[in-house]
Parts: sequence; C-alpha cells; structure tokens
Amino acid sequence: MITSFNFLSTIIAIPFIGVLFALTAKDDDKTRGRNAFNVSVFAVITNLLVLWRIAALLDISATGLQLTERYDWLENPKISISLGIDVFSLLLIVAVHAAVLIGMFGARHNKEDGKALMVFSLLFLCMITGFFTAADIFSFYIFFEAMLLPLFMIIGMFGGLRKQSVLSRFFIYNLLGAIFLFFATVILYNYQGVNIALNDVSKVNLNMKLEIFVWGAIFVSFLSRIPIWPFHYWISSISTGLRNPLVFIITNLVPLTGVYGFIRFWPKTVPGVLSYFMIILEIICVISMLFIALIGLINKDFQYKIFSFMTVWYIIYLLAAFLPTDTVLQNIGYALFSFLIIAGGLEVLSNHMEKQQESLDISSGGILCAMPRAARIFTFFVLASVGMPLSSMFLNNFVLVANLMDKNLQMGFLVIFAMLVVAAGLLQELYRLRDTECSLPDKSGVADISYKAYVILLMVCASLVLTFINPLWFVV
Repeated sequence: MITSFNFLSTIIAIPFIGVLFALTAKDDDKTRGRNAFNVSVFAVITNLLVLWRIAALLDISATGLQLTERYDWLENPKISISLGIDVFSLLLIVAVHAAVLIGMFGARHNKEDGKALMVFSLLFLCMITGFFTAADIFSFYIFFEAMLLPLFMIIGMFGGLRKQSVLSRFFIYNLLGAIFLFFATVILYNYQGVNIALNDVSKVNLNMKLEIFVWGAIFVSFLSRIPIWPFHYWISSISTGLRNPLVFIITNLVPLTGVYGFIRFWPKTVPGVLSYFMIILEIICVISMLFIALIGLINKDFQYKIFSFMTVWYIIYLLAAFLPTDTVLQNIGYALFSFLIIAGGLEVLSNHMEKQQESLDISSGGILCAMPRAARIFTFFVLASVGMPLSSMFLNNFVLVANLMDKNLQMGFLVIFAMLVVAAGLLQELYRLRDTECSLPDKSGVADISYKAYVILLMVCASLVLTFINPLWFVV
C-alpha cells in the first residue's frame, strides 16, 4: 500500500525533532529538566497519535509490508533506503513507545542529567522506530547499528556502579555483531547486485561456503543482542545495577532487536545449512533460560527478577520465531505488545517502592499495605505477567508454548518449567510486598503514587485487558 503522505518517515522524524526541542529547552536548578521532560512526553504522545492513524490505514488481512516508502541514497553502489510496515512491526513500535512513555513518567523526578536522559531516550526511540520499519538489508543494518550510539551514552551516564566494565563488554559484543552483520550484508548485496528486501534474504542462492558464513554471521550479530550465553553478561550486569526505570526499560529493549532480526530474516523453508546452527542454538537458549530463571527465583533483588522475567520470555519468543508459520508470527506480535508494557509498569512501580524504602530507611516487606493505589496496579501487572487472563499474553503465550511442545516435547517441558520458576519468583515478591501483617513500624511516611500516575496506570491496565478481548482493538 502506498499513500501520498510519508507516515513512516514521519514517525522516525518526530522523536528526532523532539531531540532538537529538548536540547534547546531552558532548564535550570529550579525546573530540574521539567521542560525537556514535557517536550519528550509530547513527542512520544504525538508519535502514538500518528501510529493510531497508520493503524487505521493498514489492511490487517494483507500480507507483506504496507505504506512503503523509498529514498534513493547512493548511485554507485546503488543503495536506497526502503521503509515499510505491517501489523507485527506496528505492534512492536506502539509497545516500545508505550513502555518508554511509562519509563519517562517513572524517571521524571530524576535530578541528575535529566535533560540528557530525555534527549538520548528520544534519539534511541527514533533509531529503533527506523529499525522496525526498515524494509531492506542496508536500511536494516543502518538502524540496527545507529541505535547503539544513544544506548552507549545512556549506559555511560546512568549505568550504575560497574558501568565501566559493562561498557567494555557492551562495546566488544556489539562491535563483533556489527562487523559480522556488515560482512553478511555486503556479501548479499554483491552476490545479487541489488539492495535486497528483508523478506528475500532467504531466497538468495549462495554456494555452501558463503551460505555457512552469511547465516553464521547473521546468527552471531543477532545473538549479541540477546541475553543468552556467552552474550548475557553485559545486559544482566547493568540491569541489576540500575536504579533508573527509564534506563532499565531502554536497556532491556535491546534483546527485542535481536529477536526481531531473527523473525525478519528467518525463512519459512529452512536451508539445510541452518540445521548445523539450530541444534546448538536451541540447546544454548534452553540452558540460558533455565539458568537465569533459577537465579531470578533465589535472587532477592527485584530488579533481577524483572530482568529474569523479560529474558525468559525473550528466549521463548526467539524459539517460537523458528517455527515457520504466519500464525505464530502474529501470536508473537500480540504477546510482545502486552509483554513490553507489563515489564515497563513493573519496573516503574518497583523503582518507586525502592525509593521509598531508601528514603525512609525501612524494610520493603509489606510496603504495599501503606500504598493502596500502587498495590492495586502492581498486583495487576504481576498477575498479568505470570499468565493470568488479563492481557493478550495469556492466549498467545499458550499458543506459542503449544507449538513449541509440538515441535520438541522435551524442549516444551523445559520451557514450561522456566515459566513456572519465573512466575514463582514474581509471586513470591508480590507476597512479600503485600504482607498482610503490615510489619512497617510507621505507615504514615510512605508516599503512595500520585492520583495522576494512578489514573494513567489504570488506563494502561484497561488497555491491556482490551488486548485480551481483541489484540488489535486500537485498530478498529
């Protein structure tokens, strides 16, 4: 589908324009970055409205990318920037915007470099939106690497106590992935002589040696973004040391880009050469998932429990991406939509409780009994995350796990076990925070979330319930 208005370049440009306005926003010790925050929130909400318009234009039943745009870049070699969108990428873009918006509200009182955080967050949002709308291998590669710059700056400024060692691993792993993907992209271009559409990568006929190298390079580049062994350490290290909800959310959106890469590149008819990679990859995925789930269960840091929850589900979605059916792809998109929003809500509320604990020097056990508004929302998010029928995660995760069991029964049982372990960790934390005996010596000093935040989060909860009824309710 082609329209006279360039909607896709618009949703990429709006966060970048927001960056320019946020940079020029006048903030001092009194405002403490409030003007930059207001500009950033306005930019994200504006983009969500444009995405709503895009959703109205999409033909849900159609296959392939729609609202396509093309911009000529170089003549020799002949390279153009191609953009396109479908229901799957639309769901991810909307969910990422919603998660970042929730994180912005959670970090609005950040007193250290709040303006810089908003600027780099918008720049990251700009790049990841371009990544999800890229329709050819060069556009995909450009945005795949461009989002690392704002991410590097965010980690460098807000990465916690061990950020120097984390930055070193971040640089090494992602440089490795960038180099491998670059070589694969150049080989594919030279072999065909044209800029190849993402959907056509699997159709390129390569000789055996090139096929092994290209697919091996693609595997390494995408796996460098996903927290599985041996690429897990930098993401897990920074996640446990972060105390800024927006930085945590943005950092934990990085694995989504690796999963999305596999989904876009993965062929429906798998070349024989991929069987050499698949068995090893599935074993590594399952072991990493079980290892991180068990650590999350015994770890007392709720940050790590959220990281464990996100990692296990990312790996499940990755394993499901190797099932070559359009139905599974839709299920992944619907589940990811709710998954990202739920994770963002959990992180913001847990950060608020942790700040109350630190400021009052009290135990976090039973703290929710002094925060009735936060208790209701937090309980909803935890129950939705563990699989209660409160969002589109429920039915779609059930379908994905059923398909995984149909493919490999042993792997399916291990996936279910990892899910149960993660759910036990989250429910354990909910029970501890909602201790009915309310062991806090003085409840009066604990600040609940504001009524404004309560209303906003109630609206988020209502939208998640609507996704259980109809995952595409906002399209209609």
